[in-house]
Amino acid sequence: MNKQFLNFSHDLALAHDCERYTPPLNVQMMEHDLAELVNLLPQTQICYSEYAPVWGWNRSFVNKLKGLPGLPTDEQLADIRRLSSRRTAVEMLPAIRKQLPEGTTIGESWFVKNEQDLEKCIKDNYRRMIFKAPYSGSGRGLRLVDRDELGSLNLKVHKSQGGVVVEPYYSGKVADFALEYLCTPSEVSFLGLSLFSTDERNVYSGNVIAPQSVLWQRLNNVVLSFDFEQLINVVKKELACRFIGHYLGPIGVDMMIVQGEERSAKYYIHPCVEVNVRRTMGELSLHLLSLLAEGAEGFFRLIYNKDSDTLRRMVDDMPTAEYDNDGRLVSGVHLLTPLAEDTHFVALLTV
Repeated sequence: MNKQFLNFSHDLALAHDCERYTPPLNVQMMEHDLAELVNLLPQTQICYSEYAPVWGWNRSFVNKLKGLPGLPTDEQLADIRRLSSRRTAVEMLPAIRKQLPEGTTIGESWFVKNEQDLEKCIKDNYRRMIFKAPYSGSGRGLRLVDRDELGSLNLKVHKSQGGVVVEPYYSGKVADFALEYLCTPSEVSFLGLSLFSTDERNVYSGNVIAPQSVLWQRLNNVVLSFDFEQLINVVKKELACRFIGHYLGPIGVDMMIVQGEERSAKYYIHPCVEVNVRRTMGELSLHLLSLLAEGAEGFFRLIYNKDSDTLRRMVDDMPTAEYDNDGRLVSGVHLLTPLAEDTHFVALLTV
């Protein structure tokens, strides 16, 4: 797989929706420094072009690859962009919750086009709200707003994106996770569970690498009686009716576990926070387990530093990697991407 196809700028390119998009310098550095991660992703024939199994499809990237066979058509690209909008999650959330047992899930979301629509969707009991641009990624395009700011808030509707997504802010979040799927011409199949972390700005910070049984057990330890098999199938059904015939490739549906008010013993599943119509770090994490020794549990994470020398010293100070006879990581830190003189981003697997 050619490393040039790991286009982490995909979400930003979707937002701009033009044939020649140049991402910010830090995103260009990220694409360059983490390019070797592409070798950890399995090639799949479930894509538009077997010559370009990219991170995500958009107009700008297809224009850059012009000349390769089997690239998405303009109509297919329009479908991909439409489905990639956060509006997809807004529509899927109530449909999913309706099919799950009452009292087990949480979550509301609105697609707001103007100030009048905003007033209709805000509830008195929500002290904080999150405003999301329909197109953005990795925690970008989000704004946290306190209730006392709402009266004077000048809602800037993204003219090119048609509106903004508004959601309640849940302070009781205790876990982030995602269900990873693959959409083929005839079905949506479940790939696995990914358990990930985000920082205080809601930006992705890493994935737990462990057998699926271990990951599921962690969720079951929090939400004791929830039927996750039912959740997998309900989400699969909702994805199938929207995506089959309109998209080929991986889909990641981000979710979370939220603790009830007043730190009660009640926990709820938010079953559709985001729908990622592309490859994801969660999908990548499913393929990292083979790098660990039997019985080991790891953590995949990205590290950034604007100073390359400081980044190198940080990595040098980390525990040295130890491997078993098969070359699998037993303990320490394993570099997944190279650390060169001008590196600012590095991907690590730690045990």
